[in-house]
Amino acid sequence: MDIQLLELIFLSEKRKELLLFLREGPKTIAEIKTHLDVGAVAILPQLKKLRENSLVVKKGDVYSLSPLGISIAGTMQSMVNLLSVFENRYDYWASHSVGCLPIPLRRRIGELSSYTFSESHDGTRLFEPHREFVENIRKSKKVSGISSIFHPIYPSLFLDFAKKGMNVSILVTLPVYKRIKEEFTTELSEFIKFENTSFYVCSKKIEFSYAVTDRFLSLSLPFPDGRFDYKEDVMCFDTAAIQWGEDLFAHYRDISEKITEI
Repeated sequence: MDIQLLELIFLSEKRKELLLFLREGPKTIAEIKTHLDVGAVAILPQLKKLRENSLVVKKGDVYSLSPLGISIAGTMQSMVNLLSVFENRYDYWASHSVGCLPIPLRRRIGELSSYTFSESHDGTRLFEPHREFVENIRKSKKVSGISSIFHPIYPSLFLDFAKKGMNVSILVTLPVYKRIKEEFTTELSEFIKFENTSFYVCSKKIEFSYAVTDRFLSLSLPFPDGRFDYKEDVMCFDTAAIQWGEDLFAHYRDISEKITEI
């Protein structure tokens, strides 16, 4: 896309919102003014610029996207979502390794636009699972998780979930699996016998940890030097983020080995 076209679209909040609004279909000037909460003096010059650049067409009092406008506006929302993800907490995303996520999911990271953070507020419990994470996961009906680190509380925690009837799918790296097998053989043997559980081991390098349930997504990204961030987790509760999390699990599940016996 030409740099002038990028400037035309993204350097004006009104033009950007206008193009996204017209994605829904043709609109009258009255509908446009009401949606954008602006007067004719503010919006007519922006409509004129979009028409001059063949992005918007006018028929009578109705404005609609041109074929070119439809093509451009169709990809704008994903870009807006992506920028929203990074702008909301640029310090976090700039200081963590987004690159450790697989490329197909990294390209869709804009689907995490509605996120908050789960933090460890108690310095004496820095390395324990965050309270918000545990509280929400206990209310879930199913959970799928990927772990690149070993946490001694997880074997008994997820075994307890399985006993209560929750559908539990866990995927770990080879080093984590070896430690679980050595130190929690009994728990792992019992866990994989349930019909509502699955346990996978991935030999590929995984640097992040996360969990997705029917209620939320929790994502822990490492720092660029590989250190695990015990303080902050990205938390999302909307449908798009949950689907993103399910697709992330499926990506690694398909290249992992399912463990059915020790």
